[in-house]
Amino acid sequence: MPDGKKLFVSILPLALLGAMLATFCDAIHAHTGTLVYPDPWLFQQAFWVFPLFFLTFITMAVSYDLIVRWLPAAIAHDQSMGPGTLAACVETLTSFGLVYLLSGFGSREPGLLSAIFYGAFVLRLAVTYEKGFLLLLALIMAVTGMIAEGSLAVFELVHYRQPEIFNVPFWLGALYMHGAFALRESMRFFVWGNGRS
Repeated sequence: MPDGKKLFVSILPLALLGAMLATFCDAIHAHTGTLVYPDPWLFQQAFWVFPLFFLTFITMAVSYDLIVRWLPAAIAHDQSMGPGTLAACVETLTSFGLVYLLSGFGSREPGLLSAIFYGAFVLRLAVTYEKGFLLLLALIMAVTGMIAEGSLAVFELVHYRQPEIFNVPFWLGALYMHGAFALRESMRFFVWGNGRS
């Protein structure tokens, strides 16, 4: 496992890539009216969107590293902290991007969107490796993500079209749960891949 400095250096490209993808998809949310920023700056987004996503992805990567270090051996996670492939990283990032985009264009039907997103997560979970670890990661991401975005809404920094739970739509939790697949494969490729140890 990389030490603190090597970990931070290896997660910077991951955080930059994640922030770019999320900012683009968030612009789709703004364009479709899924969410609204009271003081838009560029592409109907607030000036702080990209920097916040960048810091968020750094936080998620560091948190992932802490989770795999402290997780009991009873929850299998060896493969989830081993080297990964570019193909798996690209596939999960693409899947996450597609779910994100669909949430923008389908947000006028939040019930249907929730059913599709949570159902698709269950199907993906059924065929993945180290299911217990991935489920734990997905639940942590869903809860913390919804609380974080709901808190932004509390401070009137963003407003969702159809908030259902703590100022955010219920499907948002599933969006973060799909992001768990992308985070795992990105960590495996950027942090533990390419001969890094």
